[in-house]
Amino acid sequence: MPFPGKRLQTGLAACGLVAAIVPATGALAQQTLLDKALDRFPSLVGAIRQPSVALPPTPYVAGVTRAAGAVVPGDVKTFDLGGFRLGMSEPEVEAVAKSRGYTVGRILRFVDFETQVRAAINAHGGAGGRPTKHAVLGETSLTDRNGGKYQLTMLVWPDGSHLDAVTYIAPRGTGSEEWRRVLVAKWGTPDSETIGQSFVARWRGRDAAGPGAGAQVGPSGGTVSLFSAEGSEGRPAALVDQAVDAFFAARAGRPSL
Repeated sequence: MPFPGKRLQTGLAACGLVAAIVPATGALAQQTLLDKALDRFPSLVGAIRQPSVALPPTPYVAGVTRAAGAVVPGDVKTFDLGGFRLGMSEPEVEAVAKSRGYTVGRILRFVDFETQVRAAINAHGGAGGRPTKHAVLGETSLTDRNGGKYQLTMLVWPDGSHLDAVTYIAPRGTGSEEWRRVLVAKWGTPDSETIGQSFVARWRGRDAAGPGAGAQVGPSGGTVSLFSAEGSEGRPAALVDQAVDAFFAARAGRPSL
């Protein structure tokens, strides 16, 4: 089941920037112990001096790079789905998965922001140094005690990865009317809805270009989704470009024509 909206970060595999797919049997934190150990392990030939790369700060935006506080009906950026809220950091995602007893099924890790910057510098003919071994959570799937499955996708920012979309794949059995009751009580009246064999609804709030939520669920199952504003996946990429431009600008000589 694909995540809603375009996903720039999933193209990292073609660039060699996907770190690993890790089969998971426990909590997310347990699955990343090896990655974290490798990050701290010193080089056998000593520390390698890296060229300095100035990284831009991560913008502080609710529902994008930080989780909003309490759920506000009608304000999609504050919605939670299975305890997950847009903008959550990797540790916050791990905490939700652990507290709710979700079973982790799959983890895809992406290289961190600094490595993306250094790789881009090298690709443009600069001396960006060696990529780090750091990796951050990119995508994961989790199963709840009722057989429902959550699919999460993250975007990589300078301070780590943050939750960009959540899709819940519902098990069979719950009627359309009950789904409507639960979701309206949780998120408020949708901007559009129909009900029949399935409850089909969309939440957008006042900003039609902002984050959204959608549902298509009924007795046969279906999906419920939270997703960021269209185009949000381009914001971290723009920060990578900014860091690369700053690197070359700091080393540029005076033009001679």
